[in-house]
Amino acid sequence: MDIADAPKQSVKQKLPKLAELRQVPDCVKLLNTAGRISFMGEQGLKVMELDDLSQVVGKSWWDFWPADQRDAIKSRFDAAMAGDVQQFRAKRRMAKGTLKDWSVTLSPIPGETGDVTSVLVLSRDVTTVP
Repeated sequence: MDIADAPKQSVKQKLPKLAELRQVPDCVKLLNTAGRISFMGEQGLKVMELDDLSQVVGKSWWDFWPADQRDAIKSRFDAAMAGDVQQFRAKRRMAKGTLKDWSVTLSPIPGETGDVTSVLVLSRDVTTVP
């Protein structure tokens, strides 16, 4: 059964709690319906070479990607907002200049009525070390 088809109570039970997301070893972000970052796990700060959550919270997620990739990234977000899980792989430089290769999954999170109210983004650093 797709989570969007599940009864309202079981949807709430299946969604991870923010405290659980803080423990995930990958870069975890929660985006609001405008694509702004409302949550990022602590590991995300480390792998993105950031010092503080204030550097990301409230900012558009696609603005952290290179300008030539932003339209494609925003399209993936729009598709997730329409209810489709999205996956892609892309490279980008971190805050301190390190180039990393990312495997990214965007998962729509339904609200009480089944409409998408946020998008969970899981980014895994898949950079290979020579």
